[in-house]
Amino acid sequence: MIDKLLRLSFFFSLIIVIFFLGYISHKYKAKKIFQSIEPIISNIELKLDIDFDKKFGERKLNFLTFGSNMVKDTNFSYENKPRGKFDDFLFLKLDNNYPVLMASPDKIIWRWNLDKFRNAKKLIPYFLYDNGDIILGRYETKGIYKIDKRGKIIWQNDLYNHHWISFYDNYLYVPGTIFLNNKQDLDDRIYENSFIKNCEAKNKSRFGTIMIINEKNGQLKKEISLIESFYKNEFSKNIIEKYASNCTDTLHLNDVRVLNETKAKFFNKGKKGDMLVSLRHLDMVALIDKDTHDVKWHVQGKFKNQHSPRVTEHGTLLVFDNHFKSQKSRIVEIDISTKDVVGYYSGVDSKFYSTTRGRIQLLNNRIFVQSSDQGEIFEILCNSKFLSDNNCKSKYLFSAVFSGFYPNTGSTVDGGYIKDQIYIGDFYKKLKFIIQ
Repeated sequence: MIDKLLRLSFFFSLIIVIFFLGYISHKYKAKKIFQSIEPIISNIELKLDIDFDKKFGERKLNFLTFGSNMVKDTNFSYENKPRGKFDDFLFLKLDNNYPVLMASPDKIIWRWNLDKFRNAKKLIPYFLYDNGDIILGRYETKGIYKIDKRGKIIWQNDLYNHHWISFYDNYLYVPGTIFLNNKQDLDDRIYENSFIKNCEAKNKSRFGTIMIINEKNGQLKKEISLIESFYKNEFSKNIIEKYASNCTDTLHLNDVRVLNETKAKFFNKGKKGDMLVSLRHLDMVALIDKDTHDVKWHVQGKFKNQHSPRVTEHGTLLVFDNHFKSQKSRIVEIDISTKDVVGYYSGVDSKFYSTTRGRIQLLNNRIFVQSSDQGEIFEILCNSKFLSDNNCKSKYLFSAVFSGFYPNTGSTVDGGYIKDQIYIGDFYKKLKFIIQ
């Protein structure tokens, strides 16, 4: 009897220790400890229906330390910011707030309840279903969830996810990450005398993967290693060897788009289901074969630290070129067959610069641009076939500056105002779960 009590005491003591380590590490931002324990704490909270932050108190997020977020990088003030009604619904997630659906910049028509989740402001919405279900991911750590419009969890897993995803044929295509010791773990002969094998990394290096997940139950069907895709033959290996310079994050995957039959035809030997990937630190967009996982097409050097490749209906590729020039981003348009730049739009009459992220949405032949760091969304309107600073203009639709709906404004020590950044801001047409 005493032995049983001792074992039970040990078991419960262990649970308490794990919880407090996770909680304390979260409070004081001990990132490595927190990331490993966070899924355990979250599962305990969900199963017991307890919110430890409410029970023990949540340290307020410090909004006053992000100097890059100051209003000077925006195009608007409170008086002239966009306020017009949207043509479609805006599915929006600002960095330090919860996902919402908006009919205009000043009107929220739906807010998802994330009270069941720990540190819910760090949950990123990736996809919105017609019935109000959404896919969420824990930014730069483990945990992908599907919840309904009321916040009830439909399924969850503990997969490491990063950036934006694609939905195709009942599967989610999610950028994932594996961490490897390049000196010890890359022991296959294909890596001999390679940059990623011989470069000096103080810690484990991260390599992008494509996770294919069943959207019905959250189960991982397959994980494609991009390092294996590039190093499996001399042609694609030489691509990496020629352009690689970042030892710890060579294959930084920030987007994956699955091609339908129409868009696949624009690529030589392209086929339905092939995957277009954006590799930030290689300044490269590449096409991965859906069956062999070979690299069958790529374009490099036409942009820098890019995001969000999108194939247009007339056979060009739009890319968010984050670092076009000093303090300036652009949307660059590339002919897929020749890989030549056929046009670009940089918004010469406005401030347009996002050092990180940046997202393009093509909807009904309209081009919407999310300038993430600025917290702004605009549409590009053109009277020419290709993008052009001379023949296109910006129509701004949303600005996060001085937003009365969000607790995202305050003042810095010098009195300047700050604003939030956008993680995702996509437009959706008619949604069944919204009563018209």
